[in-house]
Amino acid sequence: MLYIEGGTKSQQKLSKELYAFFSQEMQIKKPIDVDLRIQDIEDAQAWTDHEGDGKFYIDIEKDLNTDQFITAFFHEMVHVIQHLRNKPISEKEAYKLESKFADKFILLRDNG
Repeated sequence: MLYIEGGTKSQQKLSKELYAFFSQEMQIKKPIDVDLRIQDIEDAQAWTDHEGDGKFYIDIEKDLNTDQFITAFFHEMVHVIQHLRNKPISEKEAYKLESKFADKFILLRDNG
């Protein structure tokens, strides 16, 4: 379940679409809770924290443009998957997959 705090109405709507797309693409079956905060962040575009038992926190910078927001969201969700699968956190993997998901989402959005 995605819980959203802050951001604009369009950012909140986009976040729900991104979460649904990512969940389907990654076939997430385990119940997870993601608290997304869209707010001012110093020294980063976004970050993720894991509390355990399927509970995650993601903060995303509120002033990102739409494409940056999409990319940051997917990057952080890759880290969520890494936690769920007990894999080491890999920035390399996150950067690789963020582009794959962002490109596919944008293509479907623009053609759908």
